[in-house]
Amino acid sequence: MKTIKNFFKRIGRFIKKHQIISIIIILIMVGTAFLLRPKPAKPVPAVTVKKSNFTQTVSVSGNIDSLETVSLGFLVGAKLTYLGAAKGDTVTAGQTIAVEDQATAQKNLESALIAYSEQRNSFDQTQVNNLNHTPSDALNDNMKRILENNQFDLNKAIVSVQLQDLARQQSVLTTPISGIVTAAGVQAAGVNVGPTTTFTISNPNKMTFIMDVDEADVSKIKLGQSVSITLDAYPNSPFTLPITNIDFATHTTSTGGNAYSVQANLPTNPDLAYRIGMQGNADIVTAQETNVISVPISSIFDNNYVYVEKGNLFEKRKITLGIQNNTDSVVEQGLSEGEQVVIDPTQVPQNSVIKS
Repeated sequence: MKTIKNFFKRIGRFIKKHQIISIIIILIMVGTAFLLRPKPAKPVPAVTVKKSNFTQTVSVSGNIDSLETVSLGFLVGAKLTYLGAAKGDTVTAGQTIAVEDQATAQKNLESALIAYSEQRNSFDQTQVNNLNHTPSDALNDNMKRILENNQFDLNKAIVSVQLQDLARQQSVLTTPISGIVTAAGVQAAGVNVGPTTTFTISNPNKMTFIMDVDEADVSKIKLGQSVSITLDAYPNSPFTLPITNIDFATHTTSTGGNAYSVQANLPTNPDLAYRIGMQGNADIVTAQETNVISVPISSIFDNNYVYVEKGNLFEKRKITLGIQNNTDSVVEQGLSEGEQVVIDPTQVPQNSVIKS
């Protein structure tokens, strides 16, 4: 006891003798105690389980195209003598779009007819020289080859006439549909054109919104399902349409994946000027349920578990999942309305977890 009293006396004398040092030591001790004090537990964000209507959707992107589009082109090269429509013009079915030099086309046809006439005479003479035999009843192999080549040459002359006649016919381009010229390979008459010179006409009254649906989701898509579309050009005017077509064959996307084209035909809308190539986003409704419990997908861990608040503790609860959308999942079993489910399971302290 005497030893303890002497210890405190020595401390007291030290404090009186070294007041500044003593104050600094005391402040350090107080600060350390403040920093090392037990901190209150950080609250874990949770959501209250409620019953509501749930919609499962497949979110995709797409663009507008015309259901009725034709591409017109010349069969052979020649000088363009008439241009009846330019890019952006409105045309009607049967209207002449462009005309090539008719003299050239006619001369090419006449030349082919002359060549055919010469070959016909040669064909007939060869038949006479071979006693009007056919290849099938030729007297020997040599005669058979002569007769076959004779027929081949005649057939080639006939095809040449047909091709030149087609070229003459296609030297005048007429549109089979009414619409807008969306592409024109030439700007004025008087220049030489050829098979690569094309015109594209699209019908603006038969527009559709084409979406790329991943092959993992296409089994959920059915004809007649509703799709909500928002065009980038009209972000404040979303509209809902039924699915009208689902491609049977897949195609490769720009990112290298496989997708199916799904269409929703657009009605004529005088308030919105739909144009080919307009892009937008769409949500296809694939399933709906009423009066069900759902939780954020972020709250689910280990495939089918969630944390449920139990006072200051958290119960690890196994649940049975139903349909899902991009953010939430229906819970068929395991939760009751009004319970608190942790939004981010990684924030739950493991020393506060209890098993269900």
